[in-house]
Amino acid sequence: MKKLKNKIQLITYPDSLGRDLKDLDLVLNKYLKEVVYGVHILPMYPSSSDRGFSPLTHLKIDEKFGDWDDIIKIGKKFDLVVDLVVNHISSQSKYFLDYLEKGDASQYADFFITTQKFSKRMKWNQKLSPKVVNFIEKILNIIRHIDIIFHKGGVNRITLKKIFRPRPGSPFVTFKFQDKTKKNLWCTFSSDQLDLDIKNEKVLEIFKNILSFFKEKKVKMVRLDAVGYAAKERDTRNFMIPQTYKFIAWLSDQAHQNGILALPEVHSHYTNQLGLAKIKEVDYVYDFALPVLVLEAIHGKNASNLKKWIKIRPTNCITTLDTHDGLPIPDVEDLIEKKSLDSLVALIKSFGGNEAFRASGRNSDNVDIYQLNCTYFSALGENKNAYLIARAIQFFLPGIPQVYYVGLLAGENDMDLLERTGHGRDINRHYYSIAEIEKELKRDVVKRLFALMKFRNEYEAFNGKFKLYKSAEDIIVMGWTKNKLRAKLEVYLKKKEAKITYWDQEKNQEKYINI
Repeated sequence: MKKLKNKIQLITYPDSLGRDLKDLDLVLNKYLKEVVYGVHILPMYPSSSDRGFSPLTHLKIDEKFGDWDDIIKIGKKFDLVVDLVVNHISSQSKYFLDYLEKGDASQYADFFITTQKFSKRMKWNQKLSPKVVNFIEKILNIIRHIDIIFHKGGVNRITLKKIFRPRPGSPFVTFKFQDKTKKNLWCTFSSDQLDLDIKNEKVLEIFKNILSFFKEKKVKMVRLDAVGYAAKERDTRNFMIPQTYKFIAWLSDQAHQNGILALPEVHSHYTNQLGLAKIKEVDYVYDFALPVLVLEAIHGKNASNLKKWIKIRPTNCITTLDTHDGLPIPDVEDLIEKKSLDSLVALIKSFGGNEAFRASGRNSDNVDIYQLNCTYFSALGENKNAYLIARAIQFFLPGIPQVYYVGLLAGENDMDLLERTGHGRDINRHYYSIAEIEKELKRDVVKRLFALMKFRNEYEAFNGKFKLYKSAEDIIVMGWTKNKLRAKLEVYLKKKEAKITYWDQEKNQEKYINI
């Protein structure tokens, strides 16, 4: 099984660079063939909400985007990355609709997590006789019914407080079934996204079938979306617990059996990324600490925290500065002091005024409470030099760089889209027409970014040895060497200036690129 090309990838929705997958293929081949060599297409499946992340199935393409032939065509020329949404499925999926209609008689009833099922997940009964277990279960059932009266979802407050989730409140949502009965079911993100029970063998079989199907469609790597929330155990945080790591290893192994690479998507404390990187079945992990650390370094003119991270971060990374989600704040906990982080967040929000403030955290109706919604270009005050410096840092670090489509065109906050939809993340989810793309490509900052991307893709030293050089706190120096080839990046944060020095082997001389 081959690794990804050590070249830059694009992250995009199927309808963000043009209207659909055919337009995306045109853009990739006409405008981007020298700057990106892989493409992560965000969910293009039939979906009921969350811009594709509430899939009805993974086996079909939403008709408004195209079909699997369009995906296969792209996969023949570019390293193709797609999402496998493992934590949940749409409330409009055939599985859940059948459950609502037939209740416990549904063949899919055990796919979901009720309060009763969750409450039974305790280890106290392992050493007791069946008679004692049966008696205690009867008592517990009585208690559970009392809990339903007094507590949300039939789970007591102590248990609920232990659960880590990205939204405030209980994860249990009440659903009314066709026979008028009501059940409380686990929904980590929204009532339209029903969590799947990964202890159910039939659920695991679905994942196996999807991965086998992806193999036929030229998929190079799957992103395991929201996998950190997938394992559920009573009296735990229910996030990145030991069972989660086992599940990630199992999923990754299933992907490998189909010749597909695995990338778990986990937003959390940086130590979780370090742990994931050590799982032998996992091919790549995200460096989600990087975006905010780079912002802190540039705005604060001090790279001390960034350098500390560079020294300990995994090397099998997918590096990002921006994605379809907001800027990841939890990932830099303990890497940046809280006071400094709060000041940085306030500064970034100030660039977008009241609309940018409304797009983030508790001010928005649909986003994670620890999320900062903003384009990366706007987060840097739309300063061209600062933006290109940030990209140079990303491209010089070990790992496969991914560039979000809005960042590719140095996009600003889309206040109009945010105003129309009221969805915080839409501030960073602009829809580009082909004509608009052609216009954006003429901007100086985009031309300079593309030149930087071409250098990162073509210069062979990036396949060699990396080094972070000692320097003052306001200066970053790092480089790559391979045989006689060498490339060095020098960043001067106080001046917002940077240059690349590299050896031109053909002309046998040193050359410079002023960023």
